[in-house]
Amino acid sequence: MTKVKITKNIEDEFKKLVLSIFRNGILEKKEKNKIIFSIKQDEIDRLLQKKFKDFDAQISFEKLIVSNLEYIRDLKKFYDKNRKRFEFKKVEKEYFLTLYERLKKPEYIELLGITTCLYCNRNYAFNFAKGSKLNATAQLDHFFDKKDYPFLAVCLYNLVPSCSTCNQRKSTKQVNILHPFEDSFDKKARFKLNIKDSRFYYSKDSVDLEFETNDEKAKNSIEVFNLNNLYKNHKDIVLELIQKQAMYNDSYIDELLKEYEGTLFKNKEDLQRLISGGYISDDEIGKRPLSKLIKDIANELGLG
Repeated sequence: MTKVKITKNIEDEFKKLVLSIFRNGILEKKEKNKIIFSIKQDEIDRLLQKKFKDFDAQISFEKLIVSNLEYIRDLKKFYDKNRKRFEFKKVEKEYFLTLYERLKKPEYIELLGITTCLYCNRNYAFNFAKGSKLNATAQLDHFFDKKDYPFLAVCLYNLVPSCSTCNQRKSTKQVNILHPFEDSFDKKARFKLNIKDSRFYYSKDSVDLEFETNDEKAKNSIEVFNLNNLYKNHKDIVLELIQKQAMYNDSYIDELLKEYEGTLFKNKEDLQRLISGGYISDDEIGKRPLSKLIKDIANELGLG
């Protein structure tokens, strides 16, 4: 839910990852020992130039796969406007879809340093080793659907690591939502706690929870990923924070700092993370699931 900063190093390493799919500069696909296609990288360049020279006379495959969101959006608009004229043939679509199929997705996710779903912050996005192979628990959402825009299938800024739930919810929807490489959901929306009955802090019915935002794209994201309803299943976390707020008053926190700072925890922020059960600084909420929820409610309760 925080903005992912795409550095020049990430762009360069992603480019290497994609270009390594070509064998001696050639992409080939076989089925039952029959060659479906065999194409050189410079032939893909010529295909792109043929389709999009009126958009960008300097377009190339290497340029496209690391082009920023502004460029990709403008290219998408150009294609939408001229779709009948520049529609990709079935085999041409297969070039890009095959590249995506062969992309080493765990390596890409590891390159970004992603540990939770970028859309919901509810599920981990760890890689794991199985034998000598690296596997990913996260999926890659094509922000602009690869079926409609196959030429964007292996574009860095079009591949968003997400959990299976969010990937399925978004599917092929073309909705104006926040993009994690461009926007910070954390900055544009926050959880709001509504205490319905302060007599029973051990009951989930005593509190209600919803997002608060004035940003239209954030509102769309909340609706597309069903976040208000999904997070109502995590009221137990909220109740625990209310209980901790009562138990860990300022004097008790000072005592803990005096006794254990430098041994059990590094500093006050580290102690607050220990108490809340999640990361509560803006730049760390993507490290652990539900940290956005914990940060917002902890701040509202004065625990942050």
